[in-house]
Amino acid sequence: MKKIITFFFLFSTVALGAQELKVSSGQAPQQAVFAQPFTLTYTVEHEPNAVPQLQEESLSSDFAIQHQQTTTPTPSTTDYQLTVFPFALGKSTFTATFTAQSGEKMLSQEAQPVYITVKPASTFRDKDLREIRAPQAPYSWWIWLWILLALAALFCICYVWYKRLQEKPLHVVQPEDHRPADEIALSKIDALLNSGLWEQKQYKIFYITLSDILREYLWRRFQLDTFADTSAELLRRAKYKQHLLPLLYPLKDFLNSSDLVKFANVTPEEAVRNKDIQILREIITETSPKEIVPTPQEDTK
Repeated sequence: MKKIITFFFLFSTVALGAQELKVSSGQAPQQAVFAQPFTLTYTVEHEPNAVPQLQEESLSSDFAIQHQQTTTPTPSTTDYQLTVFPFALGKSTFTATFTAQSGEKMLSQEAQPVYITVKPASTFRDKDLREIRAPQAPYSWWIWLWILLALAALFCICYVWYKRLQEKPLHVVQPEDHRPADEIALSKIDALLNSGLWEQKQYKIFYITLSDILREYLWRRFQLDTFADTSAELLRRAKYKQHLLPLLYPLKDFLNSSDLVKFANVTPEEAVRNKDIQILREIITETSPKEIVPTPQEDTK
């Protein structure tokens, strides 16, 4: 019975120890020089064939690891050799934590902290030290050239900006045309036909000008502001003008023809142009004020 209890106790101790990590550190230097590397060694005992890992986030921020080398002397032992750079003066503490997977459980063990005093690095001082490099100008000539060009460009920009501020805008005052609206519109149609736009195949500009003549006439004759209206909106407004009601269909025909040239880039034939101009002339003449001619009265006896 005693043998069974002893065997069970030894088996439990071995199993418990197999589920733990043991970390031991080698001899570490008590002093180090700032930014000069030194070596730290750790031995990790673990389960056979387990792969322990050094947790980098557990390392002290006062040190930097340049090189890490691992060796496996036995299946349950892993040696770590770290090349460390100290970057904090005075007394610093180096810490490290190792982990390993044991079945479904992650084991972790922190090594005992290592206390190291970091001394300043000694500088090289020699009175016989001489500069052997050739003299070199701090700036090349082309840098000064670029600086001068940039200053010249900045001066030109400032000068042009100043001259524009000094210039007064020239307002050209057009003389007011006191002629009747129909006479102005008909004269502008004749001027458009003589402008040469049609012969130069500037059909889009020709019809834009022709449409503007119509809209300007509606404004002068009926105070109907249609300059920003579409063709559909212009027709909708025209329905409320008694003088335009009999001319709605010719007006719609003119606007459709004009929109095809302006927006669909349709090339109109000369016959279509003549028809549209005749429609516009008809709209102007039919809606212009008619002079009342007095009829002679018969002598009454």
